[in-house]
Amino acid sequence: MKIDLPRLFFRWILKEKNASKKEIDINKIENILIMSNTAIGDTLFATPALRLIKEHYPHVKITALLNPNNYQLFKTNPFIDDVVTYRGKWRNFLQTVFKLKKLQIDLTFILHSNEPQATPMAYLIGSEYIIKIPNDANEFKHLHFNSVTARVAGEYTIENQLKQLKYIGINSVNFNMELFPNESWYRDVDKVLMGDTVYVGFQLGASTRNRMWFEENWSELASMVLEYKGNINIVLTGSPSEARLTDSLEKRINNQRVLNLAGKFDICGAAALIDKLDVLITPDTGPLHIAAALQTPTITISVTGLESSSKPRDRAVKHQYIQKPIICEPCLDRHCRYQKCMWQIEPIEVFSALKKVI
Repeated sequence: MKIDLPRLFFRWILKEKNASKKEIDINKIENILIMSNTAIGDTLFATPALRLIKEHYPHVKITALLNPNNYQLFKTNPFIDDVVTYRGKWRNFLQTVFKLKKLQIDLTFILHSNEPQATPMAYLIGSEYIIKIPNDANEFKHLHFNSVTARVAGEYTIENQLKQLKYIGINSVNFNMELFPNESWYRDVDKVLMGDTVYVGFQLGASTRNRMWFEENWSELASMVLEYKGNINIVLTGSPSEARLTDSLEKRINNQRVLNLAGKFDICGAAALIDKLDVLITPDTGPLHIAAALQTPTITISVTGLESSSKPRDRAVKHQYIQKPIICEPCLDRHCRYQKCMWQIEPIEVFSALKKVI
């Protein structure tokens, strides 16, 4: 077993340190750090908090610690004043600490950043207040300003994050994720999607195999969709690493009304593509939340993801979530190599949901 020496080191040097017990005076807070440097969906879940903080306290400078793989999506957010990128783990840890220390951060919200780096980083940069919920299983919870708090099972992720804002007097609720595209995002996409065609997106890939549907099911669903109406085109979305999945499905369907656009655009162009769709069918993964942020209707197919935690709560846009039970005990979750539970989701069920929105 590999020993995590930096973790042991910081556990040792920080064990006698304590969180500030002084009440937070928001009028004296000038710089807030939002840590959300993991997956796209995680940072989209943070966007309601960004808006609420800025609307309540416009004098505060907000710095966002983001993942270098997806930070471009959030650079246009008007509620972020500065962006620092950090990939996570120990590589570039100290470099990031030195960079953040110069910003004189007063208060840090750890909305979604992995331990054992997140809390030590927030402490080392000199942040007087560190808030993280949940933190009941966190080895550095003694450095958190908030009390020990567990995650409520099945709680909507944004709802959990908004709990942190109560420590600075914000009790408002906003569940709307946001992206702020500019014209450059659409430049290449607009050359491909045109006219009165109805575009149905198929997102084949997911963050882990256990969330992915099978090619046979996608193919069967595609046949139903293409036969349903002649003005419908299927758009295969995804990252460059998911192109092998879409290439295989494209060959299997063999129809000119299938547009394989996975990996054809940069990350902002990929988001613009999702914005142009009439509906996106997807596992519970990042593109689901991109679609929700851009008010594109969605149909989510899921077993290990939870509807209560992940289904977008936008009353103005129709989001459907097809949830099936876990059938393996114990569930291997992200370590699963054959997601047989996903066979429970039938193409006809997804097609029936699709007919409600096209």
